[in-house]
Parts: sequence; C-alpha cells; structure tokens
Amino acid sequence: MDYILYAIPVFLLLIAIEILATVIRKKDYYRTNDAINSISTGMISTAANLTTKVVTFTIYVAVFEYLAPFQLDASHLWVWVLGFFLKDFFYYWYHRAGHEINILWASHAVHHQSEEYNMTTALRQTSTGFLFNWIFYVPVALVGIPPVVFFAVSSINLLYQYWVHTRHIPKLGWFEWFFITPSNHRVHHAKNRRYLDKNYGGVFIIWDRLFGTYAEEDNNYEPIRYGTLKPLRSWNPLWANLQLYVHLGQDAVKTRSWKDKLTLWFRRTGYRPADVATPMKMPDIHAYENYNPFVNPTLQAYVAFQFLILIVGTVLLIAANDTLSFGLTVLWTAMLGYQLLIIGWLQEKKNGFVWLELSRFVAVIPALILTQKELSLTHDMMLSLAVYGVLSLAAISIIGSKKTIVSYQNS
Repeated sequence: MDYILYAIPVFLLLIAIEILATVIRKKDYYRTNDAINSISTGMISTAANLTTKVVTFTIYVAVFEYLAPFQLDASHLWVWVLGFFLKDFFYYWYHRAGHEINILWASHAVHHQSEEYNMTTALRQTSTGFLFNWIFYVPVALVGIPPVVFFAVSSINLLYQYWVHTRHIPKLGWFEWFFITPSNHRVHHAKNRRYLDKNYGGVFIIWDRLFGTYAEEDNNYEPIRYGTLKPLRSWNPLWANLQLYVHLGQDAVKTRSWKDKLTLWFRRTGYRPADVATPMKMPDIHAYENYNPFVNPTLQAYVAFQFLILIVGTVLLIAANDTLSFGLTVLWTAMLGYQLLIIGWLQEKKNGFVWLELSRFVAVIPALILTQKELSLTHDMMLSLAVYGVLSLAAISIIGSKKTIVSYQNS
C-alpha cells in the first residue's frame, strides 16, 4: 500500500491550516516562492521514488531471504514493535551520517535548504537517497524483520516526521524527553552555531540523548536562522538535488592529490582538498539576507495556478503508477522535473517568459500521446486537457505582453 498517496490530502490540509494560523497570528512563517520550491523538490522526490524504490526493496528482500540467519513472523505484534524501534535506531545513524559525510550530505542537504520552517519544509525531500540509504538498513534485514514489517514501519516513521515541521507548536513538556517534537526538530534545522548537527532522531529523541547529539531549544538564545551554511540561492529543484554533487566533483577534478580525488567524497562534511580551497569559516548568519527575489504579482499568481495543476498531475502519476509501464513512469517523472524547473526559473525573473512557458507545454505533448496510446484516456479527459492548454496559452499571451513583461523584467 502506498501510504504517501493517502497522506497527501492530509498534508495539504495541514499546510492550509498552518497558513491560516500564520495569517491570524500575524507571523512571517511562509513565503510563496520558498513554499513552492520546497513542495517542488518533494514532488520530484516522490515521482522519482516510483522507480528508484526498487533498489532499496530489492536489496532488503535479498538480504532477508538469503543472508538473515532466521526470519521473524510478521503475525506477532512484538515483531512489529521491534521493527519500529530498529527502523528509528538505524534511521538515527543514517540521518547522522547524512550530516557528517560529504557524499551523504550532498543528498540530505536538500531537506535543509529552505530558509523558512513550516510544513512545506517537511515535503522537501531528496531524490538521491536511494543510492546509499539501504546500507543502513541491512542490519534490520539480518535481524530477520520481514519486508512487509520494515516498509510499513518506515512509512509510519516518515509520516510521523511531518507534523514536527512547524513554528506554531511550543515545547510539549515530558513529551520532549522521549519523542521528536516541533521544538527539538527546529533545533535540527537551525544553522546557529550552538544548534548545528543536533537532534537526528526520526520518532524518538532518546537516541540523541544517549549518543550526545541532543540540544534543547533555548528561547532566551538568539533567534533561530534556518537553511544551510552554504545557501542554495535558487528556486531550481533540480539544482537543489545536484548542487553539492557537482561541487564535490569539481573539487575531485581540481585537486592534484589522488588520495583526495578518491576520499573527499567520504570525508567529514565540508572537507575540501588543501590545494583547492582553504578550510571553511563559520559565516555570520545574522548578516545574511534570505533569498527572496521580487516577482511581478501577476506572474506570481500565474505560477501559483500552474503549480497547483502540477500538484494534481503528481497525485495522478502516483495513483496511476501500477497501470503505467516503467518507461512511461520514467518519462512522466522527467516531464514533471522539467515542468518544475521552468516554474522555478519563472520565480527567479528569468528572461524569455513566453518561450520558457511554450517549451513547457510543447515538451509534454509526446508524453500525452504515448499515454493516450497506452491507457486510452477518455474523451472528457482529453477535452479537459485541451481547454486547460488553451486557457494557459491565453494567459501566457497576456502576461507576456509588452506592458506586463517590462514590469516583470524591471521590477
């Protein structure tokens, strides 16, 4: 069962409630461009996971079937409880390694790039986690936890982490001693010096207390600043996933040391060869201004509408995954990535609005033709898509008119 599909309406409802609470309390916890970028990375991650999840699944099942000395019975409740605790225990170490090792941070940094902290931040997930996350769960398979148990408790673990991404909920008393909460997870996302690399647990905070990585949120301390020490400064969701891999690759090419070429990927986060760069100094996070380029309100409204359509499309892609061929799933994932790439560019005041948007609509035509052949879409569905396309092209024409585009480019 794909729990994420059924959770999406709940996610969106909670975001709406949080936005309403933010408005009522007159807080500044949301920015449209940041929220769209966070959800965009989550959409790409979810779509990519439709094909990449086979890596984790295949490896886990193979270890369980052929290497585990014994196999526990999923019909016993204690096996589920044990699986739940083991999942969170090894998630702690996976999460911690994601902050402490260069190549793992290159993947995990996506989740920390948002300079806001709200429930859209929870949806901001990497698309490359499948490359290494399976390594940390091999011990769970070797213990004999059945795949059905492991993947079910993994979904529960992930879903639990959603609600803690908010600034509206204060400390929760005794609950803080045992569980991950909004308060101690705000610490995890902070880039203030005293909070760096703390509170790695997924459900339980007890691992951090046991292994010395716990830090309490101090309301008397300086305000929390969110994001990464080396900021993304882009609304491009593809670059968000590739940025640090590219930087590591550039360092590997530039350094003359063959040892560094091979090992810098697995060195402590932030390590760079001495002949490439000097050691990174802690930046003054309070002198830093969050990335927030101005975009014409008319264009922003258009982008928001198109983005909502892409959310619907992503939900349909997840729902139809079992009926789509592998090739078509990959094609639509690539199409989604391109659509969201353009949406990100439009929020950065890139020139050529009309041509960017036209390329976005033209690019999807082959995918629609192939989908029609494979699934035989109904007449009503094709008509609806045609109407949507015509209305969007009309909006592109209006927004791209000389008067509007000058305001857009010079704002």
